[in-house]
Parts: sequence; structure tokens; C-alpha cells
Amino acid sequence: MTERSLFSTFLAMLHVPSTIRAFASVFSREGYELYIVGGAVRDALLGKAVDDYDFATSATPEEVQGLFRRVIPTGVQHGTVTVLFQDHSFEVTTYRIDGLYTDHRRPDTIAYTRSLEEDLRRRDLTINAIALNPETGEVVDPLGGRADLKERVIRTVGSGDDRFQEDALRMVRAVRFAATLDFALLPDVAEAIRRHAPLLGQVSQERIAQELEKLMRARHPSSGWRLFRDTGLLEQFLPELEEDRETPSPVFEHLLGSCDCAPLDPPHLRWAALFHDIGKPRCCAEDEKGRHFHGHDQVSASMAEEVLGRLRFSKERIRSVAHLVRHHMFGYTSEWSDAAVRRFISRVGEEEVFLLTALRRADICSKLGRPPVLPDLDELEGRIRCMLEEGHPLTRKDLAVNGRDLMSQAGIPSGPALGIVLEELLETILDDPSMNRPETLLEIARAIYQARFHPSREPRDKKG
Repeated sequence: MTERSLFSTFLAMLHVPSTIRAFASVFSREGYELYIVGGAVRDALLGKAVDDYDFATSATPEEVQGLFRRVIPTGVQHGTVTVLFQDHSFEVTTYRIDGLYTDHRRPDTIAYTRSLEEDLRRRDLTINAIALNPETGEVVDPLGGRADLKERVIRTVGSGDDRFQEDALRMVRAVRFAATLDFALLPDVAEAIRRHAPLLGQVSQERIAQELEKLMRARHPSSGWRLFRDTGLLEQFLPELEEDRETPSPVFEHLLGSCDCAPLDPPHLRWAALFHDIGKPRCCAEDEKGRHFHGHDQVSASMAEEVLGRLRFSKERIRSVAHLVRHHMFGYTSEWSDAAVRRFISRVGEEEVFLLTALRRADICSKLGRPPVLPDLDELEGRIRCMLEEGHPLTRKDLAVNGRDLMSQAGIPSGPALGIVLEELLETILDDPSMNRPETLLEIARAIYQARFHPSREPRDKKG
């Protein structure tokens, strides 16, 4: 191999658990190599905590199965098995050489090799092509990955054209690593991405979404989104974020700033920040009063649903993001009555009302370029906390009566009328929580049902 060095302090830095050293010793006793590869080695060199390990070995899947009693062939077609060892599960992949990637997603064929260096040379980025022997601390770095970590740059293994044509998702991964590690994308890598960006259309939306989820955990996701736009990748998977190019309003940069300002958790909050004004270019209009974006909150929510659905996000993620976007234009003032605050909580939901105020803070932070001081929003959050602590009734579930009570005791039949009456009762207790008593609500329900669905007939005029 071109570079093998004993890096004695690295083993201590990595804090390799004794279980992993024992695991590796099973291979070495039988004459096989086993190395930790990929993210664990990269992150340890960067001084990050490591709690997930991937392994590469000179042993074939069949030989690995001969070493251990419990082996699961999780990806045996790609040379990968999962070994159950001392209450742990370890994913182990045989050194391999990839064949052609005719679909730009996965190799048509693979061939096993006994050479670790050949295995490292098939990987995407130099910083991901470093290996460590967990028993001795020996580091194998034939492609200069440690130098690139020191220089804080993203470089492909070999030609970027070759790597990106093999698997087009590697372009997204290169951008994601640049953003999450705060590294620079080398110019030749960026140019190769621009040349091959259209190949991303052959990658599944789920794989792209997985990379985007990791990007959104970056300290500043905006750097990755800018690289997506600058390299032509953005128009391949999220062209909606390109629509502001044709308008005089810099929506894109505002959305990126909001995304950076939003808290990391829960994950859907940053997505809501990214999408909250995405509909503005479609709603942009001018009149004698100036430029306006009427209805952009509803349009943005619909666009968020479409984009996240296309990326195959979960239904719950789509719902929660669209919900926050749809309600982000609330305008609180100190003049709001307690009933108005209760209605706001009821409409938005107890679980998400503080996420909505966090989204408002991120929105304003982006506009100001710094965390804002917002006394009105502080006041609103304080009033909400008080109401939640005092247990104010806020939803139909909080009503002192339910649908069965209305059917059995107020004579209201099942059907649309029942739902309408329940909504009217909710409005009643939002106005005045003291009305939330069974006998009071049953009386009100009877009156509502009679007035709405069985009003008394007016007497006809008699002919003289």
C-alpha cells in the first residue's frame, strides 16, 4: 500500500471499545484483516464523538459466516453481512471492486478483493476513504484524506466526473458534507457537479431526502442550499426554490436565513422555516399601494406539501410542516382578549403553538440578521403558558360532553349536525371556560340544534 503509518495516539482518540477490539481479534486470529472505515474514522480525526462503526474486511461473506454463529445476510449481494457479537450488531463489508454503474445509482457487478487500498479507491470522497485497524491503531490513508481534513476541503476519490457518473447521489453527498463539516467544495468538484447535475433525475427521491435530512442538522444549512443552487442541483430536485430568480424579491436568501435561525429540533421546524415564504414569487403583485404577496401563506403550505410529498417524506412530516407554514402569518397584539388567545391555541394546537412562535422568531431573525427582541411575542408565549398550566379547555376533547352524550341526552342524531353542534359548543367554552359543565352544554346544544336544524315555522297569513 502507498501509505501505512502507525498513528499511536489515534487509537486513544477514537476510544475504540473493548468489544470492537475483541471483535477484530476474531478476524486477525484466522488471518483476515478487519478495519474501521468511513464516518467513524473521519469524525474521530475531527475530534467528534463516535458511536457508530462500519467495518471492511478481507474475508468474504461466506468466510465471515464461518467465523461467527450469528450472521445476518443483510446486503450479501453487495458483500455486506451483519454480525451479532456480544449483544452488538456490526455491519461488515468485504473489500470489493465495483463494476460499471450503467444506471448511475449502483454497480452492475462487484468483485471481491483482498486489497484494502483497492476497496478505498472505490469510495466517493477522500475524507471517507481512511481506514483504521482497531487492534493496532494502524491508519491506512492512500488518498490523502487526512490532509484534506486538515485543509478542510471536499475532494473526490479520483476524477469527480467518474465518481458522479457512477452514483449521482454522490453530488448531493459532497454538498452535504461541505455544509455539515463547514468545508470548502474544491472548484474542480463543483465544476464536475455542474456538468453532471441532470443525472440526479435518475436517483430515487427517498435517497435524496435522506441526505437533505442530514443537511438540515448542519449548523448553517444555508451553505449547502446555496451550493445546491450554484451547482445546478437545486433545479433538479426542488425547482420551487428557484422561482424567485424571476421576481424582484430575494425570497431565497430570506428562507435560508430563516432556516439557519430556526432551532435544530424538532426536525420539521427547519423545514417549515425553509418553506414558509416559498409561495411569494407566485403571489407577487403590485398595485397603487405597492408590492404585496396576498395569500402566500396558503400557497406556501400547498407547495410545501407538494415538495415533501415528492421527496417521499412521511405523512406526519408533511402535515406538520404545512400546518406551521399555513399559520405563520398570525398578527398578535396586546389587545388580544383571552378568548382570542384561546382560539389561537385551539386553531394551531397545543403541541405546535410554541413551534409557530419559534418560526416567527426565525423569520424575523433572518430579516434583522440577528436574534430579535420581541416583547409582544414574549407576552403571547407567557399568556399561552399560563392558559396551558391552568388547564383551560381548548379542543373538542376538552368539552364536558361528547357526541354520545349529545345523542343520548339532547336527542341530536349522528351525522353532520352532531359535528356542527360540537363545534358551536367549542366556540362557547373558548369564549367562556366557565360554561364547560355538562348540564350547561346540553342545554346550549339543544338550543343550537333546534335553532339551526328545526327552526319554528312562521305562521302563514290568513286570507281576509
